[in-house]
Amino acid sequence: MINRKFLSVILVVLLGCIALTTAVAQTALSWSAEEQRRFNGLPEVSVGTDATWPPMEYFNREGELVGFDIDLLREIGLRAGFRPVFESVPWDGIFIGLINRRYEMIASSVTILEERKRAMLFSDPYLEAAQYVVVRLEEQSVEVLEDLRGREIGAQIGTTGARIAGDAGAVVRTYDDLGLGIEDLVQGRLDAVVADVAIIEYYVLAHPQYGDRLRILDHPYVVELYGFAIHRDRQDLQSSINEALRSVREEGELQRIKSFWFRHVTPGTPDGTDTP
Repeated sequence: MINRKFLSVILVVLLGCIALTTAVAQTALSWSAEEQRRFNGLPEVSVGTDATWPPMEYFNREGELVGFDIDLLREIGLRAGFRPVFESVPWDGIFIGLINRRYEMIASSVTILEERKRAMLFSDPYLEAAQYVVVRLEEQSVEVLEDLRGREIGAQIGTTGARIAGDAGAVVRTYDDLGLGIEDLVQGRLDAVVADVAIIEYYVLAHPQYGDRLRILDHPYVVELYGFAIHRDRQDLQSSINEALRSVREEGELQRIKSFWFRHVTPGTPDGTDTP
């Protein structure tokens, strides 16, 4: 597995080239001064997040925690009466931290799975996401995941992408940060990378250095639903989040936040779609 000590330097280099420049405020929220004042005075709720997953959650060049999940949970918190306080946690330990109540919930592109439901609560789903595969542009022998049997595929550790790559018979190289996998793919050290399509397209389409060197395969794999994971003793928090999420969806705010953060995504792909 890639050593996490390299991540801070590499991530800054990668994110320095994104289309969402810091000349524009990196938030979809447009609160009034009164809403911001009210939010600042709300009781805190601790939240774990693996901030290496743009555009969902990541640190920008100024060291600010930004992304779709961050904005959405802040908007939900304003309506539900709490202020999320985020803690950056590596993905491979994020669920243990929740079970041990290091924080009260997780906002980190978490897939709702039955086995996870046995250990924690989930909010209602707020996004649909599919796994996609990206290869180098000159690689013409690969059109589906199964064509990569026996070859090296990069994926984030402990994710659906890593699982389906292994199920397809590939040699899986796992990363704490997907950006390092994308760079290894470009440099020829991998044959492919598999991940959620919003993240894949974010790197391929929003980075000029990658756009003319990589291509995304057409076939989606394993369409899943994202939700906020919540400590099993916080049914009250689950209820308040779900109520606020319904109002965010009904008033069109969820779609507006999605449009801001997923404007690089190809229309019609099964990602970033708000769910009923």
